[in-house]
Amino acid sequence: MGGATNPHPYKTGNFTPIREERILERCEWTGDIPEELGGGMYVRNGGEPALAELQNGSGDGPAYHWFDGDGMLSGVFFEKASCSTSDPKQRVQPTFINRYVLTDVFLASKELGVRDPILPSIATLLGGVTSLHLVLFAIFRAVFLAFCSFFTKSPLRHLSVANTSLLWHDGRALATCESGPMTWVTLPELDTVGYYSLEGENGETGLREGMLGWMKEWTTAHPKYDPHTGELMLFHMTFLPPYLSYSVVPSTHTPTPSEKKVTPRLLAAPVPISAPRMMHDMAASRTHSILLDTPLSLDPRNLALGKPVIGYEPASPTRFGVFPRHAPNLVRWYLAPACIIFHTAFAYDEYTANSPESLAAVNLVCCRLNSPRLVYSAGNLMLPKSQELPAGAKEACELYYYRFPTSNSASQTLEPSHQFPLASIPFEFPTVPQDRVVGPAKYVYGCSIKHGNFDAALGGAAKIDCLVKINATALIQRGIKRAEAGKQDAETPVDQRTIAEVLSSQTPRGGSKSSSSATEIADSDDVAIRLFELPPLHYAQEPSFVPRSDPRAEDDGFLLTYVFDERQIDPVSGRPFKDARSELWVVDAWDMRTVIARVKLPQRVPYGLHGHWFAADDLQHQRSSPSIRARPTATS
Repeated sequence: MGGATNPHPYKTGNFTPIREERILERCEWTGDIPEELGGGMYVRNGGEPALAELQNGSGDGPAYHWFDGDGMLSGVFFEKASCSTSDPKQRVQPTFINRYVLTDVFLASKELGVRDPILPSIATLLGGVTSLHLVLFAIFRAVFLAFCSFFTKSPLRHLSVANTSLLWHDGRALATCESGPMTWVTLPELDTVGYYSLEGENGETGLREGMLGWMKEWTTAHPKYDPHTGELMLFHMTFLPPYLSYSVVPSTHTPTPSEKKVTPRLLAAPVPISAPRMMHDMAASRTHSILLDTPLSLDPRNLALGKPVIGYEPASPTRFGVFPRHAPNLVRWYLAPACIIFHTAFAYDEYTANSPESLAAVNLVCCRLNSPRLVYSAGNLMLPKSQELPAGAKEACELYYYRFPTSNSASQTLEPSHQFPLASIPFEFPTVPQDRVVGPAKYVYGCSIKHGNFDAALGGAAKIDCLVKINATALIQRGIKRAEAGKQDAETPVDQRTIAEVLSSQTPRGGSKSSSSATEIADSDDVAIRLFELPPLHYAQEPSFVPRSDPRAEDDGFLLTYVFDERQIDPVSGRPFKDARSELWVVDAWDMRTVIARVKLPQRVPYGLHGHWFAADDLQHQRSSPSIRARPTATS
């Protein structure tokens, strides 16, 4: 017998992929499902490799990482009863569905009959110069298989695996991934319509033009939707100059709210930067957009120079490109200390007190990492000595605030007027109510862990055992007062408590859901952080916020998240038991204590990436799909 091998973190436990597809299976539940969920649907995206061999959960075989895999959508549709009933248990019936997104990559893999994924793993691409031969082989293999696919009925024209996030825009539910255009899926069936390359309603062409169109259509996984105007703001990153471009896509699908009007369509306007970056997210206020040029390069040309594809330059600044929504040519760059930002929470405009029409600043709340350890861990690389933090400094992934004041200066070296972390607890996967993404928002919800930190854990196998509600408004105000007293510190959080300290000092928020007294609403105004602590061995995923129909305040609503009880894992093999199941929890966002309902799913939902709540109105006003892609006869 051979020697034992260490278990692979993404091939064991609840990271183990699920390849079986289920179609709208009715679920049992406990508790009371809020009527606000009726007719809506919660869907979470994530990578589920249809081909990668798992080989007993060991690290042998093809390279594989949490961020790889074909897009798998796992959703719960809250179907309304067809007839009125006085029994609240009969008003809404949750049903579960999970389907692969039928991307070109998925279908070409099936047609070609390959045993390993066509696209190389991120763990291979980031593996460094010591594995240069493996990187080159993986790239040439992918190019060769893509060429071969054109001799089948499923040619590989787009590289996206649509495995990262989801959003709603202009009558379409869209699954996203950086390596291609957004993918249109239907609700609640989760059938794949095809790619949406930003074509206009009146014959306007999309991004796929010319021989390099496949690269031009690479689109951020996190576009920003403005529900006030119906516009979608997004950027595109390529490996060719000018590297970065920006688009604004209006809504044209009816019906639209009366305040919406036809807005300009802007497609792939250049915003030149010095090199291709690992740029994942952006932000948008009501008037401006913000692009994030962090010193984290992602450039295949580095291989020719004997360098890894990925590179972090801690001596270079992070640059924030701030510009009016429809005028990227007026971009102003604000320089701040080097950092990495993968996810933003919201951005908002600030006006001068004596002139409500005069913009004073654009503000950003985001998750900031002060170390690149997470990225190097994804490629199984050690953090270079040159990029380690100074002795005594703490690696942190924190909710962070930047203020970009307007300026008439011609200087190219503008700086934020304020920049500081809001809280010291680990914080990632931020979310706000959907109508607050284009801010302002008072509260930010997200994920945390009681032990360790996200920058190391996400590169390994982070498990979320706390959901968090942070009163961003209160902490920003406290941080600004601190700065006015001459004590601004870009590394010292406004709230310096640990997870344990927050939990030990946390008091219940009083009041029933029918209460609306000013005293009770104010009860939370100066409470900086509230934590929802999961039971032992229970782990959650990124939550989505759903508001109550008649909310008392902005935080009066529900958090939806998938939860898995790891007592369903075999302690010997590290693999989930065959009958292991996840649940969808409905948590009261008002008190961050009460689990209002638990929907028992027919199978596990592996730990994944981003989710989205699609309201009943979204499902009712979907566009009619011209066709849907045919599913292969077997997807497992």
